[in-house]
Amino acid sequence: MWDEFVKREIIKFGDFQLSSGGRSPYYVDLRQVLAHPDLLRWVIGKYGNLLRDIDFDVIVGVATGGIPYASILGFNMFRPIAYVRESKKWYGSRREIEGAIWQGARAVVIDDVITTGESIVEAVNKLKEAGANVVAAAVFLDRQQCGAQRVERETGTPVRAAYKIGDVLEEIKDLIGPARYREVREYVEKFKC
Repeated sequence: MWDEFVKREIIKFGDFQLSSGGRSPYYVDLRQVLAHPDLLRWVIGKYGNLLRDIDFDVIVGVATGGIPYASILGFNMFRPIAYVRESKKWYGSRREIEGAIWQGARAVVIDDVITTGESIVEAVNKLKEAGANVVAAAVFLDRQQCGAQRVERETGTPVRAAYKIGDVLEEIKDLIGPARYREVREYVEKFKC
């Protein structure tokens, strides 16, 4: 299935600015999966596998990449959902967390891709302040830039990933060619966690 991610330009190669401020020779835009029902089903299935053995009450999406996946998972798994805003609303209820969160709720945090882990750390901290017990975080792709380790170190929340970019590279290396494969592999290997 990863070959389709390349063909449909969900995985792109070039020179990209990341939200973390760094530069990368590849970019994975999982928001584009929403435009492809076949890929969306596959991705949701992988998330479902990650959550299968976790005891939780609510699924919480991280803005914005995790929100659609959390919504679909909540619907499929008959669980309430919530999402954590990037910043508190300045109008209306002025909430940072929308949806179902309550004192003692066992929450699973969902994001699409993890790089530095900053957005998940912030979401977990906001959920804890609201009284939730965050039992795990699940991401579809770990860019292997120490984000999962940061989340675990700073919040005590275990992170599960359906895929790591190193494994994805092995699956698509014939499709992207040896030069591009080597460039991305060397980039990934720079990060020591």
